[in-house]
Amino acid sequence: MTTHQGTDVSWALRDLVESIQEIRFALVASSDGKAITAYGAEDPDDVDRFAAVVAGLQALAQPVAEQFPQHAGQLRLAMIEVDGGHLFVVRAGVETYLGVLAREGLDQGLLGHQMRDLARRMGELLGTTPRLDEHSG
Repeated sequence: MTTHQGTDVSWALRDLVESIQEIRFALVASSDGKAITAYGAEDPDDVDRFAAVVAGLQALAQPVAEQFPQHAGQLRLAMIEVDGGHLFVVRAGVETYLGVLAREGLDQGLLGHQMRDLARRMGELLGTTPRLDEHSG
C-alpha cells in the first residue's frame, strides 16, 4: 500500500482489488501523474509507472471528450486491452483518476460498474468534486 497527500483511501482500493480476483492492483492518481494511493502493487516502481500511464491516458482522452462540447467534456471510462490483461481508468474527481490493472478473464461490465461507483465515493473522500452521473451502463 502507498498513500500520499495525507488522504488514506487505500481501504476502498483494497475492497475493490479483493472483490475481483483478476485485479492485479489499483491506484488513485492525479492528472500530473502522481500516485495519491495504491493497493496491490508488488513493486513500488509499478505504482509510479502506473500513475504516469493513468495520467497519460486521461490526457489522450481529453481531445476526444472535447469533440462533444454539448456535454461536460470529461473522461468517463478509458480502457486498453492487451495480451494478458486490461487497464481501466475512470475520473474520480477534479484532476483525480482511478486506475485498475487487471488480468484477462474478468467481467469488464462488473469492473466498470464498481469503478464508477467507487470513483463517485472517492471524489467525496478526497475532497474533490465528483463527476456527474452520466447514466452510463
